[in-house]
Amino acid sequence: MMQKLEPGRVRDGIEQFFHRQADATGASAEEIALYIESVLGAEVARSSVRSYLRLNTPNKFERVARGKYRLVRENA
Repeated sequence: MMQKLEPGRVRDGIEQFFHRQADATGASAEEIALYIESVLGAEVARSSVRSYLRLNTPNKFERVARGKYRLVRENA
């Protein structure tokens, strides 16, 4: 059974991932979730990661390929 995380933990983990790990080619929800799980030590719902990415595209993230996202570039 998946442990319920506190509000904002997935969001914070996604933002931390992009500031520390991601490169210009982007990352998938699976890659991001695995990173968050390694940091939090708890299972993360892939649907929560996908939902946050989708809801914050194109303001924070841009879709670079099917299922791959990266931070919006300042000088794109």
